[in-house]
Amino acid sequence: MDILYYIGRGSHHQNRELRYSLRALEKHCKDIDNVWIVGNKPPFLNDKVKYLWVEDDGAWWQNAYRKTMAAIRAGISEDFLLMNDDFYMLKDFTAAKYPYYHKGDIADTAKNKYQEVIINTRRILEKLGKPFKHYGVHCPMRINAEKYKQLARFYDGEFHNQPVSARCLYGNLFCRGRQVKDCKSATIVTSVTGCWSSQEWAGAALNELQKLYPQPSKWEIADE
Repeated sequence: MDILYYIGRGSHHQNRELRYSLRALEKHCKDIDNVWIVGNKPPFLNDKVKYLWVEDDGAWWQNAYRKTMAAIRAGISEDFLLMNDDFYMLKDFTAAKYPYYHKGDIADTAKNKYQEVIINTRRILEKLGKPFKHYGVHCPMRINAEKYKQLARFYDGEFHNQPVSARCLYGNLFCRGRQVKDCKSATIVTSVTGCWSSQEWAGAALNELQKLYPQPSKWEIADE
């Protein structure tokens, strides 16, 4: 099974987030075929990575969809695992059987721009008579390419230019997930998702990741 990371213009930490995410992935995932990086390519990656350049030229919700579609058009496996560079796996797992998780119903109030996108997604799902669970949990998500292509109606079709979350659309249209508490926190904690995401990159969290995953992954240039 292939793994997809879509990357922005770079981080303030020399993309070390991705470095440790890859190390954790290699240690714990048992059925990886290829790792795809779409967007910016950090210099420490070697040629074992399948890389696609896709420029950020829209809002985050548009870029996420465009980069995922670019990987689908380029031939990523029919079923693949969508990762973020700040997801760190802590337990052994099989990508092809990774469960779906959500945080319960999407709230109808927003405190920031991200939440405004999520709320608009809820309104569209309600209009379509679909559930509106929040699939924005900080953990991987299994994607089927043919199903993902059906999201085009929300980006290029009848809902064109309305801000939406691809993860929440995909989850509510095609998945049945388990409700969990989000696994993002300031310190490493064990979650039923088997994943952890850091609220603060520097300090104790970075030190713990360095201890857990000191060796370069097979996708890194060894001397970087």
